[in-house]
Amino acid sequence: MYLIGLSTMGSSAACLFKDGRLVFAIEEERLSRIKNDGSFPLLSIKECLKYKNLDINDIDTFCIYWKPYNILGRVYGVLKKTLSFNKFAFLMFKISFKSFFLKDKNKKYPELSGSWVQLFFIRKILRKNFSRFKGKIKYFDHHQTHQAYSEAMNISHKDFLSISLDGGGEELSTVVTVVSGNQRKIIKKIPWPNSMGHFYSYFTGFLGFRMLEGEYKMMGLAPLGKPVYKKIIFDNFLKLDRKGGYLFNYNLCDYHAALEDNFSPKVIKLLGKNRNKDEEFNQRHRDIAASVQEVYEDTLEHMLSWAKSRYPNTKNLFLSGGCALNVTANGNIIKKGIFETVYLPPAPHDAGCSIGAVLCYLKNEKKITVDFESIMNPYLGSIYSNEEVKKSFLEMGLEIPELLEDDILIKKTASILKNQGVIAWFQGRSEFGPRALGSRSYLADPRNDNIRYEINKKIKKRELFRPFAPSVLVEKQSEYFSLDLISPYMNIVSDVKSNMANKIPAVVHIDSTARIHSVTKKLNPLYHKLISEFYSITNIPVLLNTSFNIQEPIVNSPKDAIKTFINSRVDSLVIGNYFCDTNWRNRIKKL
Repeated sequence: MYLIGLSTMGSSAACLFKDGRLVFAIEEERLSRIKNDGSFPLLSIKECLKYKNLDINDIDTFCIYWKPYNILGRVYGVLKKTLSFNKFAFLMFKISFKSFFLKDKNKKYPELSGSWVQLFFIRKILRKNFSRFKGKIKYFDHHQTHQAYSEAMNISHKDFLSISLDGGGEELSTVVTVVSGNQRKIIKKIPWPNSMGHFYSYFTGFLGFRMLEGEYKMMGLAPLGKPVYKKIIFDNFLKLDRKGGYLFNYNLCDYHAALEDNFSPKVIKLLGKNRNKDEEFNQRHRDIAASVQEVYEDTLEHMLSWAKSRYPNTKNLFLSGGCALNVTANGNIIKKGIFETVYLPPAPHDAGCSIGAVLCYLKNEKKITVDFESIMNPYLGSIYSNEEVKKSFLEMGLEIPELLEDDILIKKTASILKNQGVIAWFQGRSEFGPRALGSRSYLADPRNDNIRYEINKKIKKRELFRPFAPSVLVEKQSEYFSLDLISPYMNIVSDVKSNMANKIPAVVHIDSTARIHSVTKKLNPLYHKLISEFYSITNIPVLLNTSFNIQEPIVNSPKDAIKTFINSRVDSLVIGNYFCDTNWRNRIKKL
């Protein structure tokens, strides 16, 4: 039995299950090349079908990450804000109306391109774009799908807490669930628009970053400041209650107004003028970022400590929702030891709900055994043979580069990295989720601190304060980082051990932390082999790893990779077994 899971209206994605095994998953942006594409994932569905050479009617059931009929909470929230008659009430109503009913592409915010009303007509959309679909369509609660995916990361635990935290689902923005034995109980529900996701996004916009995409930039900026505005934020914008909850002042900090770069005069009076996107960062901007980050961390800890005090036997935590992409907060929760173990999936944001929706469906299919190991594997996307890569070169009218055996390829790549070259690395199946995990990555020597400027300024064309992640051999992780857990999905920040920081300065942030990618031979044998070779010639079991892209979604196809390489200043492209060096690229430019 084939099943497809869908997420849309946010980070659109589709996944394909064969019975209980996850065989393919991809985000729409990787195919459309529109960053954060939130439109209906037609391209992703086609890619799922293509992977197994299926027809639409080979799919038994489409599992959807949202219950569109649960609309009353959203309507109430919209009306409540609209009837407040504040300056931005009509603007908020207009944006909400578009997100409910219109399906046109949103050029400014592609993640808002999908509409709620589309969810009522999925069968019609499928029939229009494929053929007469005869299968079933099942809908599941948004936060339930988040938690199902996260909890699949370890099914052996019988006593744990599971929290889903994001901008908002059908009616709720936060759900805290306790599981004890076979009993499952929701112990905290926080209704939308009271949302920590909106809180963090609002200040992302206030600091001049693009909301719904630049949140990680504000998180990267935060260590450069001090939380001097923390009390102002807690006094005016967000309060904690005694029952483990929070109250975001969404009338004052209007998320929908912020989408249009409109901010309340009171907020500006308390924090100073909002930053223009082209304005240089000053210390006030850094301090606001630090304050917002610390308020978020305190709020998360407040909720978890309250839940743990009520259920002290819950030693394990599962995090999900878009807010679980806050890797700094994740690392601090682990560091403080509130729980013995913390689990996060490769794609905790809405894209992962496509997988979670199928898991919710399979929970009721008692005859199907779920292959949880397949769900924990992040390498779920497109894969291309050497012949397909060669075909791409030919179709682009380009010279066929050198073809190398695996061992020679690894040795040559490691040697270039040792000699301060930057490698564009395209291998195996693309990653599912927002992180480049050694399949679609730029790689460099972490010993060279100057390489950060080179990659940020000349290659990635991004802010200079942005940190880079270390990919580390899991066998050597404890020698370099103060993290007892493995982090195969690059979603946990850890302290770098003081005696090792000077050995890998290019991947150490200003606060002496790093966003770790634990590399195992089981999940990515070729990448593990490359780092092992680099280790053998440098005595450093770490590579600098950042996503293979330039102001675009991470490359997915060979043509994406070749085009991006030609337009970059990267030294070499290693794509399958083909090796493209600078001389090859220079000859291309002359064509």
